[in-house]
Amino acid sequence: MNSDELPSGAAQGARTGIWFWRLPALAIAALVAVISLFLWFGLRQEHEERRAALVSDTLWMEQNLRYHFESTVDQLARIGNEFGVGGELHSEAAQDKVRELLQGDSGLFAILWLNSDGQMLSTLPASAAPVQLSREHPVAIGRARTLNRPSYAHPYKQDDGLWMLEVVLPVFGANDFNGYAVGVFSLSRVLEKHVPWWFAERYRITFSDDFDNELATTTRAESPGDSQSFGVSFDQMGGLGIRVESYRATTRLMPSIVVGVLLAFTLILTWSLWTLRNRMLRLQETETALRREHAFRLALERSTLVGMRARNLAGRITHVNAAFCRMVGWPTEALVGRAEPMPFWPEGEEEPRLPVADVAGGTTPSPHTYEARFVHRDGRLLDLMIYEAPLIDANGVHTGWVGSMLDITERKRAEALARDQQEQLESTARLVTMGEMASTLAHELNQPLSAIASYSAGCLNALKAGRYDERQFTDILGKINHQAQRAGKIIHRIYGFVRRSESRRDKMNANAAVLEATGLLEAESLRRKVRMQIELAMDLPAVYGDRVMIEQVMVNLIRNGMDAMRETPEDQRVLSIHSRSIQGGIRIAVEDRGSGIRPEIADRLFDSFFTTKPEGMGMGLKICRSIAEQHNGRLWFEAAPAGGTCFFLQLPTGKPEDGQ
Repeated sequence: MNSDELPSGAAQGARTGIWFWRLPALAIAALVAVISLFLWFGLRQEHEERRAALVSDTLWMEQNLRYHFESTVDQLARIGNEFGVGGELHSEAAQDKVRELLQGDSGLFAILWLNSDGQMLSTLPASAAPVQLSREHPVAIGRARTLNRPSYAHPYKQDDGLWMLEVVLPVFGANDFNGYAVGVFSLSRVLEKHVPWWFAERYRITFSDDFDNELATTTRAESPGDSQSFGVSFDQMGGLGIRVESYRATTRLMPSIVVGVLLAFTLILTWSLWTLRNRMLRLQETETALRREHAFRLALERSTLVGMRARNLAGRITHVNAAFCRMVGWPTEALVGRAEPMPFWPEGEEEPRLPVADVAGGTTPSPHTYEARFVHRDGRLLDLMIYEAPLIDANGVHTGWVGSMLDITERKRAEALARDQQEQLESTARLVTMGEMASTLAHELNQPLSAIASYSAGCLNALKAGRYDERQFTDILGKINHQAQRAGKIIHRIYGFVRRSESRRDKMNANAAVLEATGLLEAESLRRKVRMQIELAMDLPAVYGDRVMIEQVMVNLIRNGMDAMRETPEDQRVLSIHSRSIQGGIRIAVEDRGSGIRPEIADRLFDSFFTTKPEGMGMGLKICRSIAEQHNGRLWFEAAPAGGTCFFLQLPTGKPEDGQ
């Protein structure tokens, strides 16, 4: 599939994806619901079975205790016939039966014998006397006599904290009523003697009254909060009842294991499906993001004017964009897959070979920037700025280079035109400077020429008159020669300053350039009555530059200093020029004693066409700063300590090939 064509089924995939993940989710939800329903039914059934077992065990325990009370009461009734009128036992067998009831598992705390009037005759065992009886004792006696059957009083609490149950039995002899047998049951002893151990391990058994108060229990431990309980009341026993509470659930093991395994498999399946869903969604999001990013990058690549090209380590082109094709005039089909030499290389030239980065060895590939010349298909030469970056694949392997190219042909032409215009402007500035100095130079040339003319006329007159002296003529000819040399030096100096030539960077002495500039302006300084103080360092190192340009800078700075002192009194018109060595270069200062530079014009002083002179062009200082920057130097000004302004020219001492 072409890189420009992308599948467009995202919307349909999104619609199908909804049901694709919804159906398994619904199936899992249904499975969880069914398993939960089975679990609920199982727990419900188990709960009901536990409830049924609790009710059954409680009823069994109620019957067991009821049988115990009834059997004990029957034994008391039989023993009651053995008591005499005075409350004594008639036989040893009766005493053994009483002893068996009190010391056995009957739960009786004491046995009392009352006469027919309800008066106490005897208490067994004797150590229990006096026995604390229920408040309902008289009522129980009356009810027993009236109904002629055992009567129970409501449970009562003794001073020692134990709960007791009193039962009154009417005792009849052969022909008449003999009295009452009273049995006092200890409820805690009844539970201790008649609750089986296996029953006590499963349940907590409690005696209770009509108000559901706890009278006696098998254990003081609290039952679980989710335990089940069931209570039963004993009929005609003073409101006594029992309440049975289960300790723990008797859950069957196999159903729990099956439910647990099914639930675990359901959770694992749900987690797996959820993880798979999240992963698929991330993959879909990544695919959508990649598709969107590819479309975005393709739009950027088509809209940019920067040429882009990718090539492998062997130099074969693997990708180009439309801007690069327009730049070199070749179609994509003719460039992709093309090996060196390239059709857009000029004859006899080629691009530099870039190194192979060892990413695995820890060598970080670094980008490269260089300029190159390409030839358009129609023959035009192109100057390009190329930025090459390493192409690293997903495994971290350096597979090639990708470069962006900017056409700088017009910029190169503009720079060349600017350099030519700068040189013409500098030459024009020198001519303007010489024009301003013309009257002064004419006056300076007039003196040696006048002297030469005078000396020549004197010699001719002497020859015509026949009066000549060889010694005198020799002296006069020497003076003529001196004045001629003086005039020649002035003309040569002016010619060297104004003539236009190519810029040359040679080793030069900056002090000589300063002296040459002051020599050119010596006559003008005399005319303006400006005294120049020149202090040059003798150990000044040589610099590499164009001497004519440096002289032009010094001429402009010196003349500006003279102009700044127009309003200065004549005795104070002093222009100081000094040079000194600094670290890495030299510095030349020109200090005047003028009125200084106002702060509002300080920032515009080096701007083009800005001047404070009525007759100025506004290009002098601009050209001076350009010359300084061409020599990798600086030109600036500061306020002088004694008033006025001090201009500084700083030049480096390094060779041009060293980057200076």
